[in-house]
Amino acid sequence: MPSRFRFALRASLSSAFLVASLCTLSPVLAAGPLPFLNAGGPSEAEPVPALDRAVVRFAGMASGSYYWEQGLVAEQLIDGLATAMHRKELALPSDRRLLSSYRRMNGAAERAAVLVDDRSGEVLAAALAHRGCGVDGKVSCRGDDQHAELVVFLRPGVDRAEAQPLLAWSTQVPKDDLDSGEEEKIVRTEFIVLDAAHTAARAPKRPKGFSAQVPLYPNAQLNATAQSAVSNAKAGRVLRLQTTDSREQVIAFYKQLSPPLKDFVSDASVSTGFVAGSSKGVAFVVNLTHGRRIPAITNIEMELAQ
Repeated sequence: MPSRFRFALRASLSSAFLVASLCTLSPVLAAGPLPFLNAGGPSEAEPVPALDRAVVRFAGMASGSYYWEQGLVAEQLIDGLATAMHRKELALPSDRRLLSSYRRMNGAAERAAVLVDDRSGEVLAAALAHRGCGVDGKVSCRGDDQHAELVVFLRPGVDRAEAQPLLAWSTQVPKDDLDSGEEEKIVRTEFIVLDAAHTAARAPKRPKGFSAQVPLYPNAQLNATAQSAVSNAKAGRVLRLQTTDSREQVIAFYKQLSPPLKDFVSDASVSTGFVAGSSKGVAFVVNLTHGRRIPAITNIEMELAQ
């Protein structure tokens, strides 16, 4: 495993990215504490890590198939940065930093990195190294831990040259971190500019039989992986969505509907919430949970009452 240096702790960061170790990509300044990520926004009962918020602002509702089938890019980036053992931070020229880590599963073949502007705390570019496990809904992966694919996401106005630190990072995985102990090769690289067309939510398609009378949360899209797990018996009355908005925002949407829902009731705890009511004679329940232990992503499961 790569050597790790002392940990840096800042109150502005939550446990999702408190730990940093120096990387050997280039001989630049030693990375210090992380003062640049400001959580911002309304506070919630379960705090959202500052880095997670920055990733969500960067990727919005962009979706793709990388670590799994058709999911939010923000969630896959956050998941790729999640493993504490492999978290690294590298200070770069022009007040920029590179933050990286691996997923909890599948070793170094699935990992993520973000290029952050120190001055604003915003993500300028990000990269996912993956094995094509989610592409086309395939159960098996296209690659292995020696043959990875790389996708680089760019903020509009940031060019490929500025993302070169991400390309360098992608080629320098210590062999000891790979299951086989052999060198890894990036066999395919893709660049995607996250413009408004990519980051906006796409209207979800209702399952056959799911009533059109039930209002859907507007800033959400189909959670394809979760929707495919719905049994045939429930397929016509269950819809699973995802949003980068908070549980409180989702609940507020249903509270403020006009005309109001009948028999409306709602509640929110530290990590879950729900809404229940009826619209034009159709009763339904909305259950809200956080995605994959990531409080920046809200899972929405809507079920028609039987």
